[in-house]
Amino acid sequence: MTSSRVREFYWRFYKKRITSFVANLYRASITGVERDVHRTRLDMKKIHAILEMFEMLNPEKFDPENFEVFNALFRFSGKIRELQVNQMVITKYGNATPGMVFFIRYLRSRENKLTKQFITVVQQFDEKKLKKSERAVKKLCLGIKVKTLRARSDKFIIKKAKKIRLLRKYPSNPENIHQIRIQLKAMVTILTLVSMVFNEEREETLLGKLNQTEILIGNWHDNQVLMEYIELFLTKRKKISREYQSHLQVIRNKIVKKNHELLQALFPKIEEILLVIFPNPSQNENHKGCL
Repeated sequence: MTSSRVREFYWRFYKKRITSFVANLYRASITGVERDVHRTRLDMKKIHAILEMFEMLNPEKFDPENFEVFNALFRFSGKIRELQVNQMVITKYGNATPGMVFFIRYLRSRENKLTKQFITVVQQFDEKKLKKSERAVKKLCLGIKVKTLRARSDKFIIKKAKKIRLLRKYPSNPENIHQIRIQLKAMVTILTLVSMVFNEEREETLLGKLNQTEILIGNWHDNQVLMEYIELFLTKRKKISREYQSHLQVIRNKIVKKNHELLQALFPKIEEILLVIFPNPSQNENHKGCL
C-alpha cells in the first residue's frame, strides 16, 4: 500500500470512529443505560488507539491535548465499566449468598451515582476542542510515510517486549502483572492498526498470540479489581455482619486461587510472545529483536 493510500485509510478510520463516538455520546447522555455508555467507551478506546499510533509515529509533533479532550469521559466511563464488570465476575464465584447480594447492591449504587456524574460530564463536553483535535490529527495523517510506519512500529513493539522480558522475572508482584498488561495492550493496539496495512504472516502470528495472552491477563485483572473492591468494602463497612463478611471472604479466597491458576497459564504464553520477537533465546538480554 502506498503512503497516500495509508494516509487516507487512517484518516477515514479516525473519522468513522469520531462520528460513531459523537452519536453514542449523546445517546448515552439521554438514556444513561449500560449499553450506550459501553458503546461510547469502545469508541473512545479505538480513538485512543489511533492517537497512540500517531504519538508513536511523530512524538515531537504530537500534542498531548489530543488525548485531553477525552480524558474526563474516559475516566468516568472506565469506572462505570469497572463496576459493571465486577457485578458480572462475582457471579462466577458461587451462589448468591446474602453477603454477595448486599455487595452487588453496593456496586449498583456506585454505578448509578457515577452514571449521573458521567451524564453531567457529557453535557459539558466541548465539541470545539474535538474539532481542534481533528484538525491536528488530519495534519499528522498527511505526514504518514510507509517506511516510517514500518520502522517505528517495529521499534515500538521491541521496546515494549523488552519491558515485559524484565517484568516477567518478578511474577509474584501484582504491580508487575499490571505493568505487563499495560505493555501487552499497547502492543496489541499498535500491531492491530499496523496490520491493517501490512499483511504479513509473522505479524499475524504475533497478534494472535498477543490476543490470547491479553484475554488471560484481562481475566486476571478483572478478578484482581473485584478482590480489591471487596477488600476496600470490608475495610470501610465496619458494621457489616460477620455472616456477610464471611460470605465475601470466601469469594475473595476463591479469587486468589483462580488468579494463581491464571498466572500459571499466563507466563508460558508470555514466553511464546517473547520467542516470536526474540527468536534466539540463547542471545543476551540486549538482543535487539526481530520483526
